[in-house]
Amino acid sequence: MSENPWRGADKSPRPQTFRSHRLRRGLFGIWFACVAFLIVPCGSAAADVVLVDLNDASAVAAWTTINDPVMGGLSTSRITFGDGGLVFSGNISLENNGGFASARSPQNPDIGLKATGAKSLRVRALGDGKTYVVKVGAAGPPWSYIQRFSTEAAVQRTYDLPIEGFQAVGMRLDPAPYAPQTLDPSSISQVAIYILDEQQGPFALTISAIDAAA
Repeated sequence: MSENPWRGADKSPRPQTFRSHRLRRGLFGIWFACVAFLIVPCGSAAADVVLVDLNDASAVAAWTTINDPVMGGLSTSRITFGDGGLVFSGNISLENNGGFASARSPQNPDIGLKATGAKSLRVRALGDGKTYVVKVGAAGPPWSYIQRFSTEAAVQRTYDLPIEGFQAVGMRLDPAPYAPQTLDPSSISQVAIYILDEQQGPFALTISAIDAAA
């Protein structure tokens, strides 16, 4: 009986073809998983929420200053609109036990609504090499929360201030052990910027926005 020529041919290519097919399926699965890994995080990342947009002259005009002359000091400051943001500038004097100046936003409960769940506040600013203080709080309670950030002279950058880094303080920015020690971002209704710490002389800080990051 003669040997069937197809029988031998059937036995050798089929395992090779099957293995190649499985290899292609495996490689496709790895490629798909990698693509999904790259796409999903990018698409699900939450964007920063603008709490205070200062790229608008009318918004800047609503801010006010409070300086150490209320306590007998001689420091001065002013708020202007320029370079795409709020320009907080002036001169710090240590005479008569002075040494601080501040710029404050109007009360606005919407700030807290936007900041709900935030993990940090971000200040977009052009600095002058000095250290500033962000103070946030709500109308009513005799405490607020502060955090310092040191700027780079003539450098525009974003300063990230973690929520857990804010410290509870009283009216004179002294520690407030009677206050809740953790800032609740949803309670924020006002933002202020201070310069103090005996940083005598002229200063200028330009802030374009204050954001909340989840």
